[in-house]
Amino acid sequence: MLVAVGIAAALVLYGAIRFPASAANGGATAFLLSGAGLLAYAMAAGWARRPSSAGVRTALRLGTIVGCCIAAVAVICHCVEISISLPPAVGAVLGGGMWGVMFLGFGIACSATVMRGHPIPLGIVSSVWSAMVSIAILVACELTIGFVFMPHMQQILSAPYTASGMTDPESFVIRHEVGNASSHLFIAPVIGLLVGGLSAWACWSLRSVPRQTSIALGVGSLLVFAAGIASIRFATTQPRAERPPFIMLGLGSLAVTLASAHPLVAAMRRIRRPA
Repeated sequence: MLVAVGIAAALVLYGAIRFPASAANGGATAFLLSGAGLLAYAMAAGWARRPSSAGVRTALRLGTIVGCCIAAVAVICHCVEISISLPPAVGAVLGGGMWGVMFLGFGIACSATVMRGHPIPLGIVSSVWSAMVSIAILVACELTIGFVFMPHMQQILSAPYTASGMTDPESFVIRHEVGNASSHLFIAPVIGLLVGGLSAWACWSLRSVPRQTSIALGVGSLLVFAAGIASIRFATTQPRAERPPFIMLGLGSLAVTLASAHPLVAAMRRIRRPA
């Protein structure tokens, strides 16, 4: 993560120096927020280099593995989105799928840590750490893509650029990319915390549940998951102003079901020992 943070910080600084118009007229806020977020990530990475116990090392190791896997999927999705003109429905499904990957990954990081006998707080730490690792890598890759493929990004962002009133399309691209980076850096750990909490609660709740009950809960979870997907797909057929309630309902359903998926599967596979 420290390498990714270093690359992202260098690109943000270069963007501010090379394209000063991107930081003018309120754009400096995005650069300041990105800098503050990257500094916090760098401090966390420095702390992670000297873990205080074996449990912390396990939590960070699992979080790093999961975070790198999520980042790989996110970078592929980002490349697809900017390379191919997707229908709105396909784009919505792709975006919802990426959220699903994050919910599932953060949940696995937490539950895998807890199932190794470590305390629940360490499981939540693993979830948050996986979120930070994944978003640090994603931000570094997105900024790199934005700089390397600047003409292509100008074409993609032509409509919002026209509405922005800016006169330098390259500066607009940089402002857009840095603004996205700042929001991702602060939102990701919060999502990791919430999903980790859900996964930890599922681990605690299912620790002594009979296998038959866990199977029934698994079936119910599949139904809720299907309802979440249906809600997101239905949202794509509605006017943009009417979509948020259905999107939020769908993402909430995905978060609950995917965060608890790993503990549920473990409970369903539990072998009942004879008395």
